[in-house]
Amino acid sequence: MEIMEEGNLMDRVRILLQRDLGYYQAHQTVLQENLCPGVVGGLLDFPHYASFAAVKLVLWWEEEYVAAFHWASGLLDCANAGPLEQTESQETNRGCGGIAVTKTSEPTEFVSLVTDSSSQLLEHLHTLSQEALDHADLTVLTGTLGAAALIKNCLWCYNEKLKNKEQLEAKQNVVYRQFHEMAEALAERLLDLHCRLLSLYVLQDADCLNWEDPHPFFEGERGSFVIQMWWLYMQGTKEDLWNTVPPKMAQRVLAGMLNESLTILAVRYNEALPSRERSPLLLTDISNLLLCVRQILPAICNDAKELMGCTHRNKVLRDIHAKCHELLVCLILRGSPLSTLYKVFRRGMSGVAVFSPLNSSVPAPWLVLTSPHLFPVPQTNISDLPDGPAIALELSVLVAQPQASWPLLLKVLTMRHCRIIRVILRHFKKQCGEVVLRPACPIVSDAQQQKGDLEQCGGFLCCGKGECSLGVSPSEQHLPPSKIVLSLIYIMTMVGTQHDLAHVLIPALEKSSNTWGSCLDRRQVWNQSRPPWLEAVISPLEPVLMPVVETLLSVATVRGCSIDEAMDVAMDCLIQLTDCLPTSVLRTAVVLEDAIPADVHPVGSSVLLQLVVAALYSQLQGAAGNTATALAEALCSLDHSDCHNSKIEAFIHAALECAQTSSKDENYVSTEAVPYTAELLVSNVLLSAAGRQALKVMWQFLQHSWQWLLGQLEALEPSEVASPAPPPVPATASRPARSKLLHTMFHVGHKHFDQYGKGFKYIFCTGICLSTRRLLLKQVVFIQLLAGTWELDWNKLLQTPLSLTPEHLWKQLSSRSEFHEAPSLLSGCTVTILAFSRSYREEFTTDSMLFDDLRCNMSKVVFPEDYYVFLEDRIYSFLYQVLHVTDAPLPSVEHC
Repeated sequence: MEIMEEGNLMDRVRILLQRDLGYYQAHQTVLQENLCPGVVGGLLDFPHYASFAAVKLVLWWEEEYVAAFHWASGLLDCANAGPLEQTESQETNRGCGGIAVTKTSEPTEFVSLVTDSSSQLLEHLHTLSQEALDHADLTVLTGTLGAAALIKNCLWCYNEKLKNKEQLEAKQNVVYRQFHEMAEALAERLLDLHCRLLSLYVLQDADCLNWEDPHPFFEGERGSFVIQMWWLYMQGTKEDLWNTVPPKMAQRVLAGMLNESLTILAVRYNEALPSRERSPLLLTDISNLLLCVRQILPAICNDAKELMGCTHRNKVLRDIHAKCHELLVCLILRGSPLSTLYKVFRRGMSGVAVFSPLNSSVPAPWLVLTSPHLFPVPQTNISDLPDGPAIALELSVLVAQPQASWPLLLKVLTMRHCRIIRVILRHFKKQCGEVVLRPACPIVSDAQQQKGDLEQCGGFLCCGKGECSLGVSPSEQHLPPSKIVLSLIYIMTMVGTQHDLAHVLIPALEKSSNTWGSCLDRRQVWNQSRPPWLEAVISPLEPVLMPVVETLLSVATVRGCSIDEAMDVAMDCLIQLTDCLPTSVLRTAVVLEDAIPADVHPVGSSVLLQLVVAALYSQLQGAAGNTATALAEALCSLDHSDCHNSKIEAFIHAALECAQTSSKDENYVSTEAVPYTAELLVSNVLLSAAGRQALKVMWQFLQHSWQWLLGQLEALEPSEVASPAPPPVPATASRPARSKLLHTMFHVGHKHFDQYGKGFKYIFCTGICLSTRRLLLKQVVFIQLLAGTWELDWNKLLQTPLSLTPEHLWKQLSSRSEFHEAPSLLSGCTVTILAFSRSYREEFTTDSMLFDDLRCNMSKVVFPEDYYVFLEDRIYSFLYQVLHVTDAPLPSVEHC
């Protein structure tokens, strides 16, 4: 699209919007630009895409900002956020994003231009969004939403810069609120559009919803098409939302879709009065629906407690759990055989668990039903679960998120005494200790990031600082194991306690190689081919030692000091920097000091000094010039002579005092005990470029290898087979490949559709020979002819606290086909039972009178020979129990 780059901003904006609208009218789509993956999401919830008009407008705004304030705002390039020096040649003075500072302006004029141009863009977006809604065009609607989200975030950044200028900030705030409201309104319209499609088209099928049909649906071999198409639509929409809409907004839209569709389905199945032949369809649909919700729910939760229903901070999640609970009650009371119900209620309601209140600290009963392998003991708090299930719940929530949740990622890695870290290190044990022959996997340094030397992805807002990459060579197609080990140990040393390092890191190193500690010998200071774990330990020292490098080069070149004098200066600088040494390095050095083999002799007999000298050597080698090389080589013989011994001892003494303070674990609180602990710890990791890259590498690894981890934790479903090794992890940030359409259509996760319905048929006792009836009477309503892949333990389900009331119980029981079928379809025995129960319930008030009279009148009815005993002992007693404990009306049944 050709646009005008020079002239008055308002004229350029007007022409830009005209061209953008013309492009839409010609192509029925919006021209969009990709944003850098490194900035998508985050606290401001940046979109994946934005319209070309919005991107161009942001570039023009930044140009006006630089002209007005003479420094970059930091929106496009954080490294250039600061004053711009004025030179004689303004053409060569470039600000953020390569924008030339060719003019000057006033702050008030900048605010006025932003306000006026924003209003024009707002009106333009209103026009496009209305067109998208009129034609149900999701592509245009999401593009418009992305543009509104981008402009909203840019205005927020400018507001932060103008906080001390109240008059300017007030004008900006008005426009910011307008775009914030528009973004939220577009999200609501997107949700409304999906909900209308679901309710009017996807969830409608005349044949599936014909509950009175006397013929079984699809010969009783499958569930309805409605649930299957709903599942397919939800999965496809989730993928689209994850790839187009800002992540947090995508979660809200998906949660709203799930909540609204569950409202329709829960009411539909609770109010349904199916015929005898259609009753299996209702049970199969409910079981399929609960399995589908179990697969979707982790994507809209923040942690395992929300998944289990143990917290009610989110109103939408609370409603979803409540509706799933109602579906579970419907499944239990309509699917349980009458003989099982009789056994449970034969002694009254006092000892029946279904009437007990729900415990908010234990998993929701419907979740236990759909994931029995994770809850060996249903009524168990999450803190009391075994390691495998507890980690599996958190891990399933983590990998289902539309963007990385850094606190949750750190919690998964460190929970249950770093169980995940131990599993990964045990698998990659060969890469832990062996010294690689090539240079160790590089980790992004803060110096590299500040220079912007890293490759750019080409997306808008990319600043070339490695935020959108994993720090792997472009020739690598997959993440090398050494990179994974390096990132994992870096995170562990940053957040782990001394106890964690001693019981997780050291055993892994000792199992990896008998010579794991040789890299800590004084003779290996010069060696830059380090094992990944050593590179991870040393890397936090690099930014701290930059002043020492500058001081040494200054002393050696300007003052002309000798090498020995320069080493004295180096030791003096290190002694002064002991208080600034990272606590992670101090803790690790203390642990390594106690674990190194006897034949390893570090510099000055101190592992900490060895680490510092090795890091300083690398920094000097990276500096250009012969002087830096000579100083680096001198470090290799630092303790060979006695002239530096006093200062070495002084450094060790000062470092030990700092190490004793930093290595105390008394005040440490685990990430499982307090929720905000993970947020505090991960904030410390995210402060450095190396920490951010390490977290991104582990996020990439967990996304692609979480099924393998579940197998190692023995938390897979019984039908799944554990993989012996993790799959290759792509070297570029990406989500795992989507399942094929046919697999998604006929599977819920790893389970087939209609697992409950397979092998179940409706059996009615009339018209069956006497010998067969003896066998079938034990299952009055349903019988499992074949051993299905999902067997329900009805006795166990009826002993689960469900907070039921007698009225609720009878409402579900009276909807069973046995109680509302026409008399012509019932056997004479059953009709007589219901008739006697109805008449005598109205006449008698006490339990004993009613029961005695029922038994007395039973003798007047002629029953089949073997049927009489069963009816007397089972059905009559059950009907008496259920019908008498509630005041709900009995079904209308006439005497034969």
